[in-house]
Amino acid sequence: MNQLMAVALSGGVDSSAAALLLRDRYPRFVGATHFIWPDSRCCSLTVFKRAEYLARKLSIPYFVVDVQAAFRGDVVDEFIASYIAGATPNPCVRCNERVRFTVFYDELRKKLLAENLLSDGEELLFATGHYARVGNEGGRYFIRKGRDPVKDQSYMLYRLPQALLPRLVFPLGGMLKKEAIEYARLHGLSAAEEPESQDACFVDSSYIDFIVRETGRADLRAPGEIVDTAGRKRGEHRGYIGYTVGQRRGLGLGDGPWYVAGVDPERNRVIVGREEEAGRREFTVGNANWFIAPPEKSLRCGVRIRYQTHESDCLLEPLGDGRVRAVIDRPEFVTPGQSAVFYDGDAVMGGGVIERPEI
Repeated sequence: MNQLMAVALSGGVDSSAAALLLRDRYPRFVGATHFIWPDSRCCSLTVFKRAEYLARKLSIPYFVVDVQAAFRGDVVDEFIASYIAGATPNPCVRCNERVRFTVFYDELRKKLLAENLLSDGEELLFATGHYARVGNEGGRYFIRKGRDPVKDQSYMLYRLPQALLPRLVFPLGGMLKKEAIEYARLHGLSAAEEPESQDACFVDSSYIDFIVRETGRADLRAPGEIVDTAGRKRGEHRGYIGYTVGQRRGLGLGDGPWYVAGVDPERNRVIVGREEEAGRREFTVGNANWFIAPPEKSLRCGVRIRYQTHESDCLLEPLGDGRVRAVIDRPEFVTPGQSAVFYDGDAVMGGGVIERPEI
């Protein structure tokens, strides 16, 4: 089958190294950058210039794809709604699921068809600089961990549509970050020195300032009570959306240490406890995406409950309504709105969104 390779470019070290690794393997090759938010860290004018420079260096066509409407509706609006509801979302996870590997890919394909660089019936392959791999067992595709245990980004990719996986290529999945940097440097790319983009790349101030500005809701800064797990008042907060489970700094309480154990937006409260009170061993997960058949009975696996953290041993129990209960071996700060991603060795089984417990 005739194929065209498209690589997502930011001009940073990871996408640059990925493009360099693939350029000689695919005779038909293009680069593209998504435009998701005005002057965000992922698509500022500097990013576009770096990406365009790299495309010229590689002598490949380069495209900018405007996906602002989808990003606003599917990522930013949900980010805001989650914080208002007392959760702490993963905007990069949502962007990967709903924009970068879906709308961006589809819109880029339309551009390539319109430019006669791709024909109907031809396959468009898609590569990014993520540190992850695609596995295939008997025609069942899934995400695997990257070789670099520090940079592994499989957690961020657990919601990718399975139908796209056969067309995905992650050239850096088998590399260490330091190897990618050295590879870029050997090829004379200044991108090897560029800082990496971070989560919530569209937020140009504090999360509170951003949410208040976007919603016009000054009431989100309203002070309220900080109470302990027994309901006793311990102090006052400066707007509940500025607090997240496990937070220790900035509470302004005596007789510490205290940790945020929960957020109660309905009563405008922040709940704190000692470390042993703020940690949990059990939590429920909804809105799941599976690369395996959804579990029908209890099983042992690994789970990661936030990005760039350790993996915990876990008992996974199906609840019969599409949700699952996870029981981990030792208490952790379990944050509603974050993702719980389940692993079988280096294979991603699936995952979902951690739900708020009853308060």
